[in-house]
Amino acid sequence: MTGQPRKIDTILMDRVQIIQSIAEANSRMLRLNQKASGLMVLDMKDARDGVEDHAHDAAQAQTDAALAETLETINTLEARLSSLDEELADAMKEQG
Repeated sequence: MTGQPRKIDTILMDRVQIIQSIAEANSRMLRLNQKASGLMVLDMKDARDGVEDHAHDAAQAQTDAALAETLETINTLEARLSSLDEELADAMKEQG
């Protein structure tokens, strides 16, 4: 940057994009949580039926990894949103 503060409109547009990305990540997190819950139900059914070789272990591990990655993405995006909010507050103070 050249040291000059960004315009409020530019900050707001960036903020909208970040919010959209957060919404997409939250949607992905919801789908993954639903998948993980379904796999847990299948594991409980297997346990009830005495099945010792769980066919769902690989899918559960993959889902758990995707959940962790998505949570990290959400945390990163929320931090960026917080930073933008601070930048927006500073820009509004400067404007008057």
